[in-house]
Amino acid sequence: MDCPMCAALLAPKGLTPLKLFDECAAFLNDKQGCAGWCVLVLREHVEHMDAMPVERQQRIFAEVAQVARALRAHFGSVRLNYECLGNQVHHVHWHLIPRHAADPDPKNAIWGWPAEQLSGTMTPDARAALAKRLAALLA
Repeated sequence: MDCPMCAALLAPKGLTPLKLFDECAAFLNDKQGCAGWCVLVLREHVEHMDAMPVERQQRIFAEVAQVARALRAHFGSVRLNYECLGNQVHHVHWHLIPRHAADPDPKNAIWGWPAEQLSGTMTPDARAALAKRLAALLA
């Protein structure tokens, strides 16, 4: 199987690990067009949320909510988009995308943004500092 999410769990290229939960691994995304954009990757290859027992789904969403609380603790009253996609990568994963006051298109999803806008302008040092702060909030 050639799954990029399974590969990311073994060697997270461009993703900064934040916390290893029981069900998911939390990362600061390589793209920071929305500062704080995190990805939670299910630690086991499963393609659909509904393929898991409800109790497991609840544990997964509790981990998603914990990352959301850390983002809101860091950024304040930011809006969050919670997205569990599967059309491009067939592995359960969640995107938590903060939508900030300076967001150029606050009413629409970010997926239509140009690549350079999705990547953002955050410096490596600022990204490392943000990851350190979020990891501390998740500890």
